[in-house]
Amino acid sequence: MTRRFENVSLFDDTPPMSGPVVAEPADRDLVRTAQKLPRNIYLGTSSWNFPGWRGIVWSHASGLSQLSQQGLPAYSKYPIFRTVGIDRAFYRPLQKNVYAGFADQVPDDFRFLVKAPQIVCDSVLRDHTGRPMHANPDYLNADRALEEFVLPAVEGLGNKAGVLVFEMPNIPRHALIERPAQYAAIATMADFFSQIKSRMPTQSVTFAVEMRTRVLLTPRWVKEMASTGVRPVLSLHPSMPSIMRQTDMLRLFDAPGVEVGPWQAAGDIVIRWSLAAGGTYSGLKRDWAPFNRIQQEDIVAREGIVWLLKLAKASGVRAFVVANNKAEGCAPLTMRAIAESLTGTWQKGKPE
Repeated sequence: MTRRFENVSLFDDTPPMSGPVVAEPADRDLVRTAQKLPRNIYLGTSSWNFPGWRGIVWSHASGLSQLSQQGLPAYSKYPIFRTVGIDRAFYRPLQKNVYAGFADQVPDDFRFLVKAPQIVCDSVLRDHTGRPMHANPDYLNADRALEEFVLPAVEGLGNKAGVLVFEMPNIPRHALIERPAQYAAIATMADFFSQIKSRMPTQSVTFAVEMRTRVLLTPRWVKEMASTGVRPVLSLHPSMPSIMRQTDMLRLFDAPGVEVGPWQAAGDIVIRWSLAAGGTYSGLKRDWAPFNRIQQEDIVAREGIVWLLKLAKASGVRAFVVANNKAEGCAPLTMRAIAESLTGTWQKGKPE
């Protein structure tokens, strides 16, 4: 019997996992889209350490074992990317030199979106499953937030610090049953941000709050937060209202009492698309890995974001949008679709 060798390579063409991380050469359409993006629009993803982006962000020749340490320069060469989320700061405070190292790896017009540590944002301490154990004594501790997060991030990133995001995980329901408790929670939060803003050496960085406790998303919360100068994060997450409802909230932030007529955003627009509707982090990670293609398009969410980007352009303010892979399956392709819709460069039939 004759054995067939036609499809057997004599050489191992697999890139070494320990090799350098190199940017994927951009196609002409993507370059054209990037050239048409307004300079006040900052698009990116919530992190960059994903081997599945080989052939999209990383070249096919890239090694992938050092993405977390070496991937950022290649990431910043993806033509439409001018921001990235540093989500890892949520789990443990980072040092000034770590932030400075990030800043050194990206162009001058790049801006970071950094999450504050949960030790100052979460009202409870949680076990490894996320279940609340007991009250967090450092919740909304302004001293600790400044010393362990704000100052290291601002000093380390310098003028590349874009937005500092305080994601406030859901406060246990039993703590907010009574209306006075809700009012007190809002007042405490407002005092926290007022303290931080008053003690900042520079006002060039934007502070933003991502509220995940729906019962507190009220006109009172909007009024109190607006008075401190922080911006609301529009959070696309199953636990949150729709993008349309949150846009109404943003309008109330910027133009209280004005229900009709022209609207101009009064400050930076910050959007984080974290999770597909009806999904869970663990379930989508299992089903959508390695995150190399769109799995579930959400045109309504995309176009809601595009509308807000047009509002930012018309208002002369910055807009920051970061997407997670679990939004649609592949964050770079999600952001490309948004950029193409915004600039009118979408090509029918173009492969994802």
